[in-house]
Amino acid sequence: MSTILEDVKPETAAIIAAQAKERGLSVDEYLLSLLPESSSGKGRPLYETASPDELADAFAEWVKSHDPNTPVIPDTRREALYD
Repeated sequence: MSTILEDVKPETAAIIAAQAKERGLSVDEYLLSLLPESSSGKGRPLYETASPDELADAFAEWVKSHDPNTPVIPDTRREALYD
């Protein structure tokens, strides 16, 4: 019996697994995240369905996912040019 997984090369599966691990997801969760919203079965977006606490938690997780050492954009206000 043939399955769709037999069509995936081991090298491709290794790349997918590594990318999923980087994002802290299972391979299945990672692949689902790549699908358009309509086919993933999620329906409405988080901001429409979540409570304020859930939104705050999701925002905090999003903030943590970024590098804290990212350079800050310099002050580009007109007043700053004449200091």
